[in-house]
Amino acid sequence: MSDLNTVIRNFWQEWSLTILEAPDSQLDQSMKLLVKKWSDPPQALQVLEVLDYCVHASLASGFMMIVFETLFADALEREGTTREEVVAKATWRGQ
Repeated sequence: MSDLNTVIRNFWQEWSLTILEAPDSQLDQSMKLLVKKWSDPPQALQVLEVLDYCVHASLASGFMMIVFETLFADALEREGTTREEVVAKATWRGQ
């Protein structure tokens, strides 16, 4: 099982590095600061925060939005939770 954990950790580290190295035309610097704070692997709530800001302020390209949506779906599955449960914890939405 530790080998699988290592593979998963390496996968997330590679994705995080790829996101952080994206040109500014693909992802705004302010979002890279949030990505740098992600846990390894990132929690669904962390990915949702970046998604929300990117959607509402046009801070990411369409390609990056697909990447974040995919990462969010993966995090939901890993955590065994739903989008609705995570959205309820999104304090930045001012609910």
